[in-house]
Amino acid sequence: MMKICVIGGGISGIATAYYLNKAGFSVDLYEEAPVIGGRIGSECLEGRWLDFGGKNIGRKYRRFRSFVKECGDFPFEYFGFNTSQVIDGKVVRLARENRKLSDFLGFLKLAGLGGASLLYPWVRAVMKDNAQGMLRTSFFNDVAERLDDASLADCFSPRCANHLIRPVTVRMNGAEPDECYPGNFGTNLALVLDSYEQLKGGMHQLIETFVAASSAMLAIRTGHRVTSLSRCDSGQGVDVAYTCKGLGGTVSYKRVITALPATQLSALIRSSLPDAAEILDRVRYYPVSVALASYRDDVFSKDHRAMVFDRTSSLSNAGAYGIHDLDLVRYTFSGKAARTQISPESKAEDVILEAEKKVSPFFSVEENTRTAMLYKYLSPGLCAYSPFHQRLFSELQDKLASFSGLYVTGDFRRGASIEACFAAAEETVQYFMTGEVF
Repeated sequence: MMKICVIGGGISGIATAYYLNKAGFSVDLYEEAPVIGGRIGSECLEGRWLDFGGKNIGRKYRRFRSFVKECGDFPFEYFGFNTSQVIDGKVVRLARENRKLSDFLGFLKLAGLGGASLLYPWVRAVMKDNAQGMLRTSFFNDVAERLDDASLADCFSPRCANHLIRPVTVRMNGAEPDECYPGNFGTNLALVLDSYEQLKGGMHQLIETFVAASSAMLAIRTGHRVTSLSRCDSGQGVDVAYTCKGLGGTVSYKRVITALPATQLSALIRSSLPDAAEILDRVRYYPVSVALASYRDDVFSKDHRAMVFDRTSSLSNAGAYGIHDLDLVRYTFSGKAARTQISPESKAEDVILEAEKKVSPFFSVEENTRTAMLYKYLSPGLCAYSPFHQRLFSELQDKLASFSGLYVTGDFRRGASIEACFAAAEETVQYFMTGEVF
């Protein structure tokens, strides 16, 4: 059976390799970094592996949970939904723990009659069919056709946009409500309507086990930066050009599946398919910075474990790493203010000090010694898709149809959540196996 090339070692590439292996195909997985994991990568802090990217696993993540189960015995622990924000000068808490009525009344107050009437059918659609919580679904394609000439900020009152819409767009997309569109909002609602756990051993342990178990059918080529994709001279297959340790090479494959952010894929095919590259350039990504900091004493209380901050702050969210990790803080920096105040050259200490100043009125960081920290600036960071995203994707399909042997998945196909990336990878492999284009 032929060997398939997969480009990109993030969650989309891991999922693609997994489904190809299940179907009996051997895989060469190319990843520029020294290890796979991409934006869900882990690093060690005080002897413990911690996850920078998506670590919260929804109870509705059917595909990803099947992957975890097939990899071995990896227990989950409850993470919960517990956050807060300042509204009209007061700290308003939102939790799933025995406050359903008060939360519902608070939602109605923030949304207003107009906002609630617009959101209600969207929420109902995702609650009835969780698949609607991904990109390019039948329900939200119709929403896009009616409303995507305007942003989410244009569809809701400022109060609703700032306090209900923004907390989920800035977290999931790194974007403000005026940078996001109604037709894609099902992906955000799926996030809100799920409940979450996390792996006790973290993503690092899971990925290591997957790699070891798949070694017979999965060759991982870390440190290999793919520089271009072009048609083979025969017209049947793909030439993959790469560099590794300063040396270049080219390998030909009959089938290649890219599992990259749209911006990175665009760079690889610009010479071969400039029209397709221009379409990919319209998919929006925004940078995000993440810091993990441990402290001598607890920073949070059990009933107040996180807070989101408004659009004037570079710090968008601060929260406990886990329900029992009240001394371990995950700081996230995203949104317009973060883009203007934080750059790749920003020093980690300076960024974290500003975050500590921001949270000190609400949580116990003053006179609480910070014992260790990790920091990452990610660009491309979070995907905010595009208006009329279903149209963009259809255009992309048309342009890529002429490139025999090339298939595409990634966070812009079905959405940026872990489960959506697995759904996109599964769909792409199914296309591949049936001989359908793209």
